[in-house]
Amino acid sequence: MVVSIHPVKSPRIISWGESVFDTFAEALEMENVVLEDGDVVSITSKVFTMQQKSAVLLDDVKPTIEARELAIEASLDPRVAQLIIDESKGEIIGSVFHAVLAKTPYGLSANAGIDLSNCPEGYALLLPREPDKEAVIFRDKIKERYGVTVAVIITDSRTIPLRRGTTAVAIGIAGMEPIIDERGNKDLYGYTMSISSRAIADNVANCTNLVMGETDEQIPFAVARGIEYKQSTDMTMLTALMPEDQCLYFAPLMKLIAQK
Repeated sequence: MVVSIHPVKSPRIISWGESVFDTFAEALEMENVVLEDGDVVSITSKVFTMQQKSAVLLDDVKPTIEARELAIEASLDPRVAQLIIDESKGEIIGSVFHAVLAKTPYGLSANAGIDLSNCPEGYALLLPREPDKEAVIFRDKIKERYGVTVAVIITDSRTIPLRRGTTAVAIGIAGMEPIIDERGNKDLYGYTMSISSRAIADNVANCTNLVMGETDEQIPFAVARGIEYKQSTDMTMLTALMPEDQCLYFAPLMKLIAQK
């Protein structure tokens, strides 16, 4: 299998309420990228946040006592701490300097996915609402305009426990199964795999993140070609979540917190 990743630079910074798809179509033409059946189109979540205007004016946020305490603990703006509490529905695990580990519908993340970078001054960007739905709409528009069948991934940044730096994960998908179940398969020595599965959507998100970047690259789109995946029209990223008591990181962490 040979995989290629094509960065698709946006002609401009996507502004409030601007159509992500229209910008993508314009970018494809400028970059001379032609979509093919089986491609995976990867899109950063921030541009959907801008399209949805899913942001909060910080001056409108009124921090509670709980938020002020969390802000002191993590050295954050109390207004940001309040948004983290709101977005995670209070499921706060702990914090370090400038970062709070919070649980959201998409799993564990720093600051519940709230971002102050790459957004207008005085605002905080939230995660886009219903990213799976946005991915489906985007995929359908590609089919309608270009006549090709692709998969779509909406990505967001994450950290790996005890490792420096950020990676990327998928928080919304359309047209593909996010997990390849390897249970029952044999390894090189004939042993039967009992718990292994591959996070194919997250792996693709990581690959495309290599060319999309995290700062001022202005590359919110990428096209991955040559990826082997199972097509599906009814899978969402929520189907990739696992029960808390089966998670290698979350379950022991909760036991440790309970003991203390």
